[in-house]
Amino acid sequence: MKHLLSSSAFIVLNKQLAKQVGLKEAILLADLISKEEYFISKGMTDGWFFNTEANIEEDTTLNSYHQRKCLRTLKKEGLIEVKRKGIPAKQYFKINEQLLIRIKK
Repeated sequence: MKHLLSSSAFIVLNKQLAKQVGLKEAILLADLISKEEYFISKGMTDGWFFNTEANIEEDTTLNSYHQRKCLRTLKKEGLIEVKRKGIPAKQYFKINEQLLIRIKK
């Protein structure tokens, strides 16, 4: 029962960001920020981290179609960069923190 109420069971969402880019986009970005914090705690230093469609869907309920649509919007707004690398290829993300800070004000 406690796991249902733990802090990891919630998505923290900025209302101003949701108004600017959309609710689903803000949810996806919040999930990516959470994943970025995880990789920073594991020693990531270059700002790039990966996440899979399946993991994002598990954490946000956004299916692959909605993920692609949200990522397109977030890239267009300049909030994230996305690239594929590695074998097998994984999707890597980098969050534009300076722009995000300006939006949150």
